[in-house]
Amino acid sequence: MQPAETPPPPPDSAPLDQAAVLAALRARVARLEGGGRARHGMAPVPVCDGIPLPGGGLARAAMHEVAGTSPGSAAAFCAMLLARSGGTVLWIATDRDEFQAWPPGLARCGLSPANLVLVRAERWADALWAMEEALRCPAVTGALLATGWEAPARLDLTATRRLQLAAETGGALGLVLRPDLPNPDPSAAATSWRVAPLPSGGAGHGLEDPRWQLELLRARGGKPDGPWSVTWRAASGALDLEETEVSAEPTRTRRARR
Repeated sequence: MQPAETPPPPPDSAPLDQAAVLAALRARVARLEGGGRARHGMAPVPVCDGIPLPGGGLARAAMHEVAGTSPGSAAAFCAMLLARSGGTVLWIATDRDEFQAWPPGLARCGLSPANLVLVRAERWADALWAMEEALRCPAVTGALLATGWEAPARLDLTATRRLQLAAETGGALGLVLRPDLPNPDPSAAATSWRVAPLPSGGAGHGLEDPRWQLELLRARGGKPDGPWSVTWRAASGALDLEETEVSAEPTRTRRARR
């Protein structure tokens, strides 16, 4: 009898050919952008009129955190921000992550599949490496790293500092998408947000414009603020801030367009 062949190592322990992956990502981004490059001096990414943010929006060349009380509302908010970055974006998650991108759903939040590169990593270390390389690429305008929902990966202060430095190098908008935890790890993020779903005001057929509650938990150079109730208008690409007057006047809205 011939000795049995040694079985291949499981996927989690298989080494990643980083050079090949990086070359493929750069080629894909180059085809999408046609040589375009993000610039550090570009205006901040708008969120919504009426929400006071240092600089008027989310700073580019910086990393931000979005904590969701549900995966759907947080992912939708991130998709809207990435779409407003104005170019090619990467959405990075592991194979076991509930935050994996669903292009038709992201498109409803303004993020066109034509500008989207999906990266699915076998291991968390590979996802973290891909995020850092994406942020360093000057042709990428935005990149998102999902930590996972049921069993989120830990992202310590050192890792977030590396991501912040990578964003400063490339000029991109960096987002870390994670569940809302009671005691999150320290982070070097420029801002930290909490996103929660709100009941819609429609007839209940599932096609109404989604409503979210946004809260700014931390901001470099600013202070916590909110919460705010907002409505995403898919048809117009606008995020409306709801304002309820003390005099019981009808609810008014302010609008931020892409």
